[in-house]
Amino acid sequence: MNNALKRLLTLAALLLLVATVEYLAGVEILGIVPAHRAPDTTAPASSSAPTEADVDGLHLRLMSWNIRDLGRSKNDSEIAAMAETLREADLVAIQEVVTSPPGAQAVARLDAALDRTGFQWDYRISDPTTGDGTERYAFLWKPSRVRLIGRPWLEASLASSIDREPFCGRFEHRRTGRRLLVASLHAVPRSKDPAHEIVQLPRLHQRYEADHLVVVGDFNLDEDDAAFDALRTAGFAQVLDDQPTSLRRKRRDGPQGHLANEYDNIFYEAASLRVARSGISDFTHAFPTLRQARAISDHVPLFADIGWQAAPARP
Repeated sequence: MNNALKRLLTLAALLLLVATVEYLAGVEILGIVPAHRAPDTTAPASSSAPTEADVDGLHLRLMSWNIRDLGRSKNDSEIAAMAETLREADLVAIQEVVTSPPGAQAVARLDAALDRTGFQWDYRISDPTTGDGTERYAFLWKPSRVRLIGRPWLEASLASSIDREPFCGRFEHRRTGRRLLVASLHAVPRSKDPAHEIVQLPRLHQRYEADHLVVVGDFNLDEDDAAFDALRTAGFAQVLDDQPTSLRRKRRDGPQGHLANEYDNIFYEAASLRVARSGISDFTHAFPTLRQARAISDHVPLFADIGWQAAPARP
């Protein structure tokens, strides 16, 4: 082969290499959002855990999880699995903590397991709720990202009409200095008419009108139920739509054949808040069987990357 032909082949190879690099720079690898590209807020709810790259620093990552009977039968490996599922959150609201001492101990163990994932965490546990089916709630958060304002509280104004009255806490996002009031609720089961509790939630909006309110939890009702109309009329929007969040006992066909009911959601004030991304964190994929996953919980957690709308311009 003569020198001229060798030079021509080398040049062709270099051109092919440059073209390949330029093509790959524009390809979105599964699970990675390129730094120059904004997250697709029109994408369907995610079925896997969010990652730090999913959202910019102007948002707060809020997660909500009904962890069934937290404190009754959770061993160290199950606590570690919970921590792995929640590690990317800035703030977590947990429902269904048992009222006996093992409930508070399990939250403390979860906090310690989260500390081992790379960030320091803090937590608060509610007093037992006052109605039938009494439980506790919990908040966990990264103090480097979020600051608790004052003390969280069980909402006494709803204690006589909601069995497990909401657990409320004010949090400040350290990066922006903006605040959220988070109200966490575990509504009564379907057999006890959760609609009569849900229709009362707009009272929180009226009572704390100056706050940016987010209502999270296990509502035991589909988000399309008319019971949520009062919240929507008050200006709230849900982050999940037609997304099941509870687990079946036996898997059916299809990619979401292990999921059953659309019970869990996050409602936020659409006029003052925005959601960059939301979905579920399907921890069940980490377990060989659905039965083993259900030892953690019969619900999957959900997440929302929440930011604040720009303040209105002054006249």
